Amino acid sequence: MGAHEISKTDLAVDGSVAVDAQGHRLGKGGGCGDVEINALKKMFRSISVITVVYDIHVIESVPFNEKDEKVSIIVTPTKIIRI
Repeated sequence: MGAHEISKTDLAVDGSVAVDAQGHRLGKGGGCGDVEINALKKMFRSISVITVVYDIHVIESVPFNEKDEKVSIIVTPTKIIRI
């Protein structure tokens, strides 16, 4: 299936090991999640990225660099954080 065959996507779900309240995420390494999010943003211009984690995985600060993609929404069992 080519990119031109994919219908408009409004929301992407991406896994995270940890995340902070600014939307910085720590994945499993290698930058694969960042590449996927970046590709979706290029295809659809605007897309919300959501991650689902336990409350304990929302930490004060996640290390990041300019290539890291942020999430738009964090969902835990007790709250929803909109960035």
